[in-house]
Amino acid sequence: MKFDTKFVDNAESLKSKLKELPKEWYMIQITAQYESPSVLKYGKFTSSEMHAIHITVLPTGASNMEPLCITLPKPMTQVSYDVCKEVHKLLGNYKSELQATYASYEEYWKMRKNQNNKMKAAIEALEKIWLREWRVLFMADPIEDVDIVKEIHNMIDKLILDFKPSVKISQRCRWLLKKVSVGACFLTREEIARAVKFLIPNNKKLASNIILSIYGKLSCMKELENIKRKTLVLIIEENLDYLAFEAMEIIKCHPTTRFSCLHVVYALFKEHEDTIVDGCKIIKAKDDMGICVVNPSGGLNKMEQRLKLFMNFWLPKWKSSYNKEPDEKMFEDALVNHDILMYSGHGSGIQYVSGEDIEKMRVRSTVLLFGCNSVKLLVIGGRYPPYGVSNQYLIACSPCLLGMLWEVTDADIDKMTANFISSWIPSSSEKSWAEVDLNSWLSGTLKLTENTKKEEIKLDSEMLRAVANAKQTCSQYMTAAAIVVRGLPIKIT
Repeated sequence: MKFDTKFVDNAESLKSKLKELPKEWYMIQITAQYESPSVLKYGKFTSSEMHAIHITVLPTGASNMEPLCITLPKPMTQVSYDVCKEVHKLLGNYKSELQATYASYEEYWKMRKNQNNKMKAAIEALEKIWLREWRVLFMADPIEDVDIVKEIHNMIDKLILDFKPSVKISQRCRWLLKKVSVGACFLTREEIARAVKFLIPNNKKLASNIILSIYGKLSCMKELENIKRKTLVLIIEENLDYLAFEAMEIIKCHPTTRFSCLHVVYALFKEHEDTIVDGCKIIKAKDDMGICVVNPSGGLNKMEQRLKLFMNFWLPKWKSSYNKEPDEKMFEDALVNHDILMYSGHGSGIQYVSGEDIEKMRVRSTVLLFGCNSVKLLVIGGRYPPYGVSNQYLIACSPCLLGMLWEVTDADIDKMTANFISSWIPSSSEKSWAEVDLNSWLSGTLKLTENTKKEEIKLDSEMLRAVANAKQTCSQYMTAAAIVVRGLPIKIT
């Protein structure tokens, strides 16, 4: 393990840019450690094996905190489980397994359960084996002041101040001690001790005092697990983009978005700065704020039936197209003149408007791509990083995209879609979507229950929070893990 300070030596311009970004964001960057071309397989980086990674914390707003980087080594050789190999293997066979013919429903669902278990094991290994105790660096700060957080921070300061003989602790080290302490509810006792001892290697007595004090606070920290947090902005190196970091237990219930590099974060922020309030780009609600394209290539008739029922119920004023190929003019109108484009069909819709044409537009729309692999980055080859249609949307200044990293099945993603849209976008409907019988709807008919009243259902105007909540409605772990958002946090007022 390495605590790296070189990152900040030549970063004055970077720090000035970070100060411009919203204080409501918590930003970290995940990159692979550089390796000499002489040791790379076939002369290029391979993402199919676990390796050392850098986790860089990039404080935004008027923070006194300096950027810092912790380098995590490749897990020890005696650890036989390789997260990257397992995920590559699972995703490599995923499409063919979904499309295969099975002798019975039992066999099919056994296969699905096996896929879910494999991905769940991989994400758990990502947290526990690869990131280990430093997964707390992914935990954004609470959005409001919390007494227990203040108490823990004061405890760390007092333990350091009262220690005799006095010991000098750097600001970065003190910040990390507080981060580990507040995130201790997500760690084992062994991980807590290991993190503190790493941060204070030359003072066993102080380290022991801090460890025991954190243990004493564990029973009071339960409320911190699900407390409302700032938006986590992940900058993920393209070669690591296929990993579903958002599915980790420590962040899965919290608002998270991802970018490929800091330059895109800053450029997109500056482009939309005038409409960003409290860290979110503001969109004003209106009845016809979006366009919906469903099943444009045909072949997904059950999905079309379900979503037509939903759109007529929840967003009847939207311009919706079903089982009809949109022309480029319709797509351009949706992207340039509307606030939201919702696409539910095969892929990303790139077959109806080219990525090159998208790049030339000034895209206004937040783009929701509920198709398989819709925001997956594809390996181009050579020295080029993986690239996808999401890059082209962001180049065109689209504020935000939602999409899938791999294949998803229609019934499960339809359920998530309806839950997400109905909890994020306001409706003039007299009834709530929560009053709809989901089993009947999934079968193609709309039937109401008497479970709840509309006024009891609270909309979440922040898109990322609505997405995090809606993922919980997915029946399949593989579906929930596939859903990611790229771009700025969006809020509807």
